[in-house]
Amino acid sequence: MVRDTRQEKSRLWSWLLLGIVLVLIVVGANFAVANPELAEEGVEVFLGLPPWAFPTIVAALGIAIFWFGLKIESDWPEAIGALMVAGATAAGEVLVGWNTFEIGGLVALPYALPVIVFIVMLMIGLAKSR
Repeated sequence: MVRDTRQEKSRLWSWLLLGIVLVLIVVGANFAVANPELAEEGVEVFLGLPPWAFPTIVAALGIAIFWFGLKIESDWPEAIGALMVAGATAAGEVLVGWNTFEIGGLVALPYALPVIVFIVMLMIGLAKSR
């Protein structure tokens, strides 16, 4: 059995880049938690929409891109859609109140929710693309 090392390297680089982007999102979420007033003001003034509209629009677009990605062979649309939904989850957490997601004293839970959303969506995408 001959392995295609180019495809394996390409997949490795794809996952590495997605991991880096995910770390950048976590750093951005940390900034939003450290400066909640600035984060809320930034979301509230975006195109004059109500605060809840921006994460909702991003989540809807992310789900649409993810669904489109399931229909084609490339994994990038699935990953981008999952990333958008995870980012919208983090933005929604900031708008609702980061501390309200600390259920049972688990301080890391608000950080983990977007990551869990991202990983679950990627797992669904990988399972559907086989």
